[in-house]
Amino acid sequence: MTSKAVSSGKVSAADVAGKVFDAIRDNQFYIFSHPKALGNVRSRMEGIVSGTNPADPFLERPEIGQQLRAQLRG
Repeated sequence: MTSKAVSSGKVSAADVAGKVFDAIRDNQFYIFSHPKALGNVRSRMEGIVSGTNPADPFLERPEIGQQLRAQLRG
């Protein structure tokens, strides 16, 4: 799935480089190449701060979790 995601070309190396240079210019510490992933980051951080066990990492995109589990089962 990683190879497929990387080769899909949704975010190119040039796009990421542009985001990095923009962040440096704007004195921005965090750089997000995939803003849709922020929901999972937020869930994880809330769990850390509240001291609870981690939430399902596929909470925001359950179909990805289902696909991954199916592939792991063979």
